[in-house]
Amino acid sequence: MWEARERAPHPVLDVAASDPSAVALHERLGRERLATVEQRWSPEHTVTVHCYAAAG
Repeated sequence: MWEARERAPHPVLDVAASDPSAVALHERLGRERLATVEQRWSPEHTVTVHCYAAAG
């Protein structure tokens, strides 16, 4: 438990890059985009997502 507090974890929100409304919302709220990555959602389906830092 103490180790988690020392690391100060923050929630990360994954938003599909193909959803411009969701992307715009998170950016309008001032959330920090940490990365853009490919996630495999199934063996045949890969999705590009933006990872945002949630308010902490």
